Amino acid sequence: MNNQSNQIPIYELSVNILTTWQAHSLSNLGNNGTNRTMPRRQLLSDGTETDACSGSIAKRFHAALLTEQMMDKEIYLCPVCAAGDGRRAGANKTAGLDMSSILACGMCDSHGFLITSKKGKKDGENENGSEDRERLSKNSLVEFSFALALPGQMAESPQLFTRRASRYEDGVDQENGQMIFKKSVRSGTYAQCVRYKAAGVGVDTEIWQTVITDEEERLRRRHAILMALRDQIQSPGGAMTAILLPHLTAIQGVVAIKTTVGRAPLYSPLSPDFVSMIENLQTDSCLIFVFNNLVEFHVLFQRLLSESYPVQPKIRQVTLPEVMS
Repeated sequence: MNNQSNQIPIYELSVNILTTWQAHSLSNLGNNGTNRTMPRRQLLSDGTETDACSGSIAKRFHAALLTEQMMDKEIYLCPVCAAGDGRRAGANKTAGLDMSSILACGMCDSHGFLITSKKGKKDGENENGSEDRERLSKNSLVEFSFALALPGQMAESPQLFTRRASRYEDGVDQENGQMIFKKSVRSGTYAQCVRYKAAGVGVDTEIWQTVITDEEERLRRRHAILMALRDQIQSPGGAMTAILLPHLTAIQGVVAIKTTVGRAPLYSPLSPDFVSMIENLQTDSCLIFVFNNLVEFHVLFQRLLSESYPVQPKIRQVTLPEVMS
């Protein structure tokens, strides 16, 4: 498959995108009395304050979509990931885990994990009798920036909402009237960057050693990751979508693909010339794809789903120096 001329090798991919959302509350800081959702804000380098949506919430919802995709494709998920625990392998404190057993799980492989080390007090045992635990980790293969509203292209409306207040006494619902509270609802055009290291699928990226050697399995995982990313952008997830599902009214941007070892370029859509800047970076090993609307974005990702494959990284070779007598 990798030798076919119509295939696109992906070592790393970046999505640099402008998205316009109307009437959303996708990312918030918390509550302040009856102000139920305080909008997240970010200061830019020139001192301008703008609306922001956390990359953490985007990553969490991508993980949820990816879990569905992997279950549908019968990609193995460890019990922790199958239960939706965001700590992934880090929630399993059992001694004796190794990278091979952890990366067998598609979610631990794709979204990363951290198992902290633990040293026993004596005889190699901890207080609870368990053995020493070595540190194991893998960084997420999918990374999200904050989505930042373009200055001058965002607006906020405090909306009043009501909820029936009631309490139960002796099994009888005692009506107490309505609770009134405010929620922040925003609209704007947001700049966001996403980076995906396809070459890291099935790989222990700490030492760059391939763990998943089955190429078909790597292709299935790559397919699931790209499908979840496509769906996350086309139908955004986040906070308050039960009653404030965003109106997606426009998207445009650039996908950059590094076909050999190296980084796919990122350039923030906060800059008005981000498309032309990235276009000028095209080389034989850096492919640039521009999209100007939802249809072009969808067609591009359908092409990547059918024609791309994750580059197989070179296995790290370690040569020990000869012992000098």
